[in-house]
Amino acid sequence: MRTRSPRQGLALAAAAALAGLVGCAPTTVSPMVMRLGPGPSSGSSVHGGIRSGPRLSAPVAARTGSDNSGVPFGGDQASFSTRQWSMAYDFAVTRHFNEKLSMHLGVNGEIYYPLPLPGYGVYGGLSTWYGTEQLGIAPAVVVRGATDFGIETRGGPGSILGAEASSALYFCPEPRVALGLVPFFGVHQVFNEAESNTALYYGGALVFQIPLGKVDKIEFSGGFGRANVLSEASWNVPIVGARWGR
Repeated sequence: MRTRSPRQGLALAAAAALAGLVGCAPTTVSPMVMRLGPGPSSGSSVHGGIRSGPRLSAPVAARTGSDNSGVPFGGDQASFSTRQWSMAYDFAVTRHFNEKLSMHLGVNGEIYYPLPLPGYGVYGGLSTWYGTEQLGIAPAVVVRGATDFGIETRGGPGSILGAEASSALYFCPEPRVALGLVPFFGVHQVFNEAESNTALYYGGALVFQIPLGKVDKIEFSGGFGRANVLSEASWNVPIVGARWGR
């Protein structure tokens, strides 16, 4: 029998650890787009940070036992349980076609374990605005998809495919300072092994943007959502987040 070298053993152990790390079910971050006013007439901007959301596959995984936890779904009694709620990395690029129309492309990655993981989900959408630079409304539509690749771990396995509409009500008292209220409504199809369920996720977030140096900015968000996996469960979802932008 051929024996493995210590180096091969370490490589296999690292591969197994990474397989477990990417096994967390997707965290559904919302609202995906939080636009607070007009954008530049051209060019691109970027942002990145950490935001929270529900694992929409959690109630199905708990019922079927596919998450291997043996723990019943907690619902409103366990809003911060990492089997149904988590934080995620959020990175995006916004392409400004003109002051009105912008395109958003982004990627998310799990943060349950404190390591930067490969993105498990992608999203893309469009936004515009109506009003003035100081006061107005900025609607957006987004499509997105995410998966944990069928690995049976925390809150999953699960994959989602869906769309979201949001509309930011913004107030900018001075340049580069903005306050907004962003209600959102999303419809998703959730896949867990051989099952498929429709999920609604809706709510609102309060957003505050302030300058960070001459060109950068920082954004804080907080609020609540309601996740409803039809025929399965409905529960409250805390929303918190912080992002850097340029």
